[in-house]
Order: sequence, then C-alpha cells, then structure tokens
Amino acid sequence: MKKMSAVGVVLVLFMVASCASTGNFAVYRSNLQDGYTDLVGRQYQAAIQKLVVAGQMDTTKAMPLALAGQAAYQMGNYAQATQYLAQAETRVKGPDAAYVIIKGYQSLIAFRENKREEGMTALGEYVRVYGQSKLADKSLIPVQAMYKSGNIVVPQLEREINEGMAFYEMKLQQWGWDVATG
Repeated sequence: MKKMSAVGVVLVLFMVASCASTGNFAVYRSNLQDGYTDLVGRQYQAAIQKLVVAGQMDTTKAMPLALAGQAAYQMGNYAQATQYLAQAETRVKGPDAAYVIIKGYQSLIAFRENKREEGMTALGEYVRVYGQSKLADKSLIPVQAMYKSGNIVVPQLEREINEGMAFYEMKLQQWGWDVATG
C-alpha cells in the first residue's frame, strides 16, 4: 500500500511539474508572438515589455532579447539596445536564428556611435551568417557591397538591414522562431 502511495505522489508531482513548464512555455510563446506583433506595428515600448517577459520565461532562448534589442534600437535607445543584444548573444549556443538579428543591430549601433572597427566586425558576421541562411533576401546584396568596399553609408545600411530583418523575421514567424540558420 505504501508503495502505491509513493508512486501516486511521484505521478502527481510529475504532473504538476509538467503543467508548470507547459504554462511557462505558453507565456513565453504568447509574449514572443505579441511582442513581435507590437514590433512590426511600431509599438516599440509595448514590444520590449512583452519580449523581456518572454526572455524571462525561457532563459535559454536568444530570440526574445534580440527582438527587444531591435525594438530599443528603433526607439533610438542605443544603450538599452546594446544591453538586450549583449544578453541575447550570451544565450546563443551554436546556430541560432537570433544571431543574425543581434549582429545586424550591433553593427548599426556601432556605426551610429562612430565605432567603425566594431561596426565592421559585427557587419562582417551579419554578412557571413545571413548569407548562409536559407532565409536571406535581396537586401543582403547592397550590404555585402558596402562591407566589401568599406564604404558604409549608415542610412542606406540601416534601411537594408531593417528590410532584410523584416523579411527574415516574417519567415521565422511563419516557420517557427527556433529555425536555425545555415
């Protein structure tokens, strides 16, 4: 009888733990989706709030913080964007779709802050990784040309990266945020 009770207790604890993790995943997923919707709708502060919650619900995923960094960049808050992008980068383990976003916006921030060497390094990674992605679009061509020539025109670079990331993120949303690059 005691053995049956012990098995029953273990099963109940397992079910409670499963529900808790399922609940966290649901909160993660809804905040990631709603935050992305706000980002696309240019509701940047609302996007950041939801994406940070998603990042807290799953501390292994880089995507929510990469998108929060992008939203902060769009608001012109480069310090906050840098913080979110750096936090996201610590979560990247191997191929990660968020890495393209991280490097794209790190390069833009560096160029905006007149840190050319840092910008070129981040841009080189963006070009390399986005170029290997199955989700890359035509916006990469002028970015590659700027990178190869070293002639960086920041407003044009920003336009191309924003366009490329809008396409990239739309595809990620359709196919699943965890689609790896490469």
